[in-house]
Amino acid sequence: MIQLLLAGIMFSLWWLVAPGDNTTIFQIINSLSIIITALILLLYFKPSLKELSLNWDDIKTRTRIIYAFGIGLLIFLVFTPYTFSWEADVLVMGIIFGLITPAFEEFMFLGYIWNKIENSGEMINSGFLTWITVTMLFSIWHLGYLDVFLIHPMVVHTNLTMILVSKMGIGIVLGLIVGYLRLKTGKTYASYIFHGLWNVFAP
Repeated sequence: MIQLLLAGIMFSLWWLVAPGDNTTIFQIINSLSIIITALILLLYFKPSLKELSLNWDDIKTRTRIIYAFGIGLLIFLVFTPYTFSWEADVLVMGIIFGLITPAFEEFMFLGYIWNKIENSGEMINSGFLTWITVTMLFSIWHLGYLDVFLIHPMVVHTNLTMILVSKMGIGIVLGLIVGYLRLKTGKTYASYIFHGLWNVFAP
């Protein structure tokens, strides 16, 4: 349902703006669709910081400093390429893939959904089972990005099947790593930072 909402907003904005072959405008539309979807979900579910695993009160000062440094480093790496090229598409893509997308996916999957599954009932080794379940859901989620590939001006003639298989495979690997960070820390800060860095350095 969330993917359908995201796709509906994406196609609506794409139809209204009609970006054509302009990849910068296309990526702005992509980011706006994610932001609008996130706002709708926040207004509907009204999750607390604890439900998103973002509560700060039980984190040690040393760990807070590490998280703050990691987020600062991520922001620095997102904006640095723009200072060399001063191209808008570089900045837009950096913000989308380095900051917005990781926040949306991490807080939804490793925050809200993780807590709902883990607290749904009595489970043996609930943390491990939640980790595996969320990883599978995270991988399947990437199939929903088909709408983006179908209208993206740069991938019209590429093999969509191979792209989606690749996205699912990457989703499993990334999901296992960020899920492990979530399992060990109990928060989504470390997983968000890693996901953002992963996207920044992705080819």
